[in-house]
Amino acid sequence: MKNKLAIVTGGAMGYKSGGPSIGGAISIRLARDGYNVVVVDIGDMGQKTVDIIGENKGKAIFVKADVTKKSDIDTILKETKSNFGGLHCLVNCVTRYSGGMAKNVVDITEEEWSKTLEVNLNGYFKMAKYCIPLILESDGGTIVNISSIESLTAMPNFSIYSVSKAAVDALTRSLAVDFAPKIRTNSVLPGFVKIANSENNRTTEELNSWYHNIAKKYPMKRVCTVEEIANVVSFLASNESSYINGQSIIVDGGKTISDLHQF
Repeated sequence: MKNKLAIVTGGAMGYKSGGPSIGGAISIRLARDGYNVVVVDIGDMGQKTVDIIGENKGKAIFVKADVTKKSDIDTILKETKSNFGGLHCLVNCVTRYSGGMAKNVVDITEEEWSKTLEVNLNGYFKMAKYCIPLILESDGGTIVNISSIESLTAMPNFSIYSVSKAAVDALTRSLAVDFAPKIRTNSVLPGFVKIANSENNRTTEELNSWYHNIAKKYPMKRVCTVEEIANVVSFLASNESSYINGQSIIVDGGKTISDLHQF
């Protein structure tokens, strides 16, 4: 991977304490693989991701940007080209969460619906639209979109999240067909992952109880770590997955195929 370049959106560490995040773990793993990494996020903890990469002798820069804004994407690409020259891998990981999106289609506001789609779908579309020409100029590469198992299932009163992630998988397939063989595009569908931004204000004891109860619903009987998602992204970004294209890779410990009810 030496001298290749990756952009990771949503690459900041946890916004409160700098704890684990999926985008941060992906950025750190790709740097370990030998990529130079452009960490993109609207949060300042993106710099912490870069600092961790530097401490491990990797090379990365942080670009504070909103991927829904064309002017910010122009800045991302300008910094990418001026610092590293080309682009070989785009990882779309940015995701919008808010209390207002946790509603069914009747109760959710039109504004909340639109705001969530603007980040969770349009942010991916815009990054792909404007990064693909640079990937092609760099002799091809890969795109990995972070989706969710909620694109295949549905949590109660969480309508827009499932819809946005299903759309990401459809976008993935369109990109895979339109830009192969120069660019392979796949999506990764995590189940529940232990990240700092989900901890809220729970105490250590409350967190352990919460994770324990969630783990009961998974055949692996534990929750997924951010590193386990990053490992899959690393594989899809590499030549080891050279004939995998347009796929939605489920990383949920078997939850979506399990029936755990008791007789």
